[in-house]
Amino acid sequence: MLSLAKQVAWSLPVAIAIRDLVGNVVQVEGPSMQPTLNPDLDKSSDWVLVEKVSYKWFHDYRRGDVAVLWAPDDPQALLVKRVVGLQEDVVWDDLRRSTQKIPAGRCWIEGDNAPHSADSRSMFGPVHLGLLEGRAVCVVWPPSRMCMLSRHVPPGKVIEVDRTGVGDVGLPG
Repeated sequence: MLSLAKQVAWSLPVAIAIRDLVGNVVQVEGPSMQPTLNPDLDKSSDWVLVEKVSYKWFHDYRRGDVAVLWAPDDPQALLVKRVVGLQEDVVWDDLRRSTQKIPAGRCWIEGDNAPHSADSRSMFGPVHLGLLEGRAVCVVWPPSRMCMLSRHVPPGKVIEVDRTGVGDVGLPG
């Protein structure tokens, strides 16, 4: 019995560290990322593999990433949205019908399904980069939906990319 207690005492902190710092699997809820994620809400929700190393260790945020982040208005809720713009970029806000310059230390997030997404356009404005938890890299469940997630920015969304290097918060690329 003591041996089992030792194993738990060692393995539990290791498992928690891996989950918090390396990656985990997250269920995607709702229609905000349709058609990329949860294309058919009548069937089961998509589950995505989230890698955290690029965001938490290297601060390698990139336009077009499908990001998992803490909701700015609810510290217990995780959101899945696309990173459209980074600090110092100018993005087109189609709800306000105007451009928005993203302040330093923040990014612009949007769901792929605009009418059904609470995001930078409709609720939060520019989101602090510290809320980004990781990058969704692939759908792992259900098996029929397994696929890698692509990085792309919707056309016409980024009006001006920061060329000074200030917005380049991560590795070159």
